[in-house]
Amino acid sequence: MEHININEDEIRELLANKSYEEIRKVLGTLDPADIADTFEELDSIEQKQLFIILDEDVSSEILSEISSEDIDDIVDVISPEKLAAILEDMAQDDAADIYKHLNPDKVASINICLDRETQQKLRVLAGYEDDSAGGLMTPEFCAVSSQTTVQKAISFIAEGEFTDPISMIFIVDKSKILVGCIWISDLLTKKKSSSMEEVMDQNIIYSEVDEDQEDIARRFRKYDLYAMPVVNSNKELVGRITVDDVVDVIYEEANEDYGHMAGAPDIERHEESPLQIVRLRLPWLLITMFAGLIISVIVHEIANLGNAESLAIFVPAIMAMGGNTGMQSSAVAIRRIALENSAFDKLLNLFFRELSVGVLMGLVCGISTGVIVYFSVTYFGADTTQTPFKLSSIVGVSMCVAMTFAAAAGAIIPILLHRFKIDPAVASGPFITTGNDVAASLIYFIMCMSLLG
Repeated sequence: MEHININEDEIRELLANKSYEEIRKVLGTLDPADIADTFEELDSIEQKQLFIILDEDVSSEILSEISSEDIDDIVDVISPEKLAAILEDMAQDDAADIYKHLNPDKVASINICLDRETQQKLRVLAGYEDDSAGGLMTPEFCAVSSQTTVQKAISFIAEGEFTDPISMIFIVDKSKILVGCIWISDLLTKKKSSSMEEVMDQNIIYSEVDEDQEDIARRFRKYDLYAMPVVNSNKELVGRITVDDVVDVIYEEANEDYGHMAGAPDIERHEESPLQIVRLRLPWLLITMFAGLIISVIVHEIANLGNAESLAIFVPAIMAMGGNTGMQSSAVAIRRIALENSAFDKLLNLFFRELSVGVLMGLVCGISTGVIVYFSVTYFGADTTQTPFKLSSIVGVSMCVAMTFAAAAGAIIPILLHRFKIDPAVASGPFITTGNDVAASLIYFIMCMSLLG
């Protein structure tokens, strides 16, 4: 079939001319992901018009690709009969994602059109948390008995009908307990008369239905998996997770962490109301505002220390170095937690390493700053009421202490949050930066008071 490129303007023109057959023909040649990109450029009215005229197979592919806020608008204009046909045509995990977010009236009307088995599967999948293995998995898999021969297993695959590609066969015992697995490519090389028990791999990487999606994504990355079986509390095989779903998880988690780091947690919520966005972002800005006011008070107190106005000049430099050091340490800690999910004692080792790094960097920057301040005051005649040695000592020691504290805080805060099951990404961005700014200015103020007597 010839591949045809089309953009949203051409779709609009075809809709305006009511060239519905041409639309069906053109979209039938495109990849669903490309259709979804074009689809999301249309306004809501055009999207609804398009969905009404598309066939169920194309509609199901588009619904699997487009964002959730577009889906909510579209399902309202699709008839229950057509929506039920679309859900039956979709992969069951994708269908369940839509099914669970429908309003009760829509669910009731769709259930009339669905067979009892499909209803039961959708209800079960919809009952799992979105960010769990159960929420990611599809109940569609290929499983055979451990006593089945290789020849019969190959025949079983050939006769099966799967909406998602099958790359791995799972082997179960008489109680449907997962006991092994084998890649289809490996299966084809085995002796046809051998039993599956003889050829299967018993070293299975699996997940349980209530396991968090971040942990699953880590294991997909660690073991280079393409598929992972999912079992219930009795170790019975109930589904599988495929790599395409894990890629989506990684993307979502990265966006969520980026939102926390930027102080904009609405980044993945697709909020439209300005009031809702303000409600999500304002707390972070209020934190920075109050921190800024505290810093202003501290700077004012530094300037009021007996003829020590010149000391306030160095507050921005000390705050900047403390903030940058803290961000480096927090980034290292958060990355270690996100990628490796290390045990608490190993994370404490990371903390002590970052503390040592902070001390060394603080010494280098503190001594360098002190020398620069000393020679600037001595040889360039800077206007200061303090002796060059005293001023350079105050600035240099403050720089060293502030950077050491920032490195320690930047590492320990994400570790403690992770310890108490809180997303460590909230420790970055405004949270850690403002905290380090306040700490750096306060440290400088204390050093000024101490060294000035």
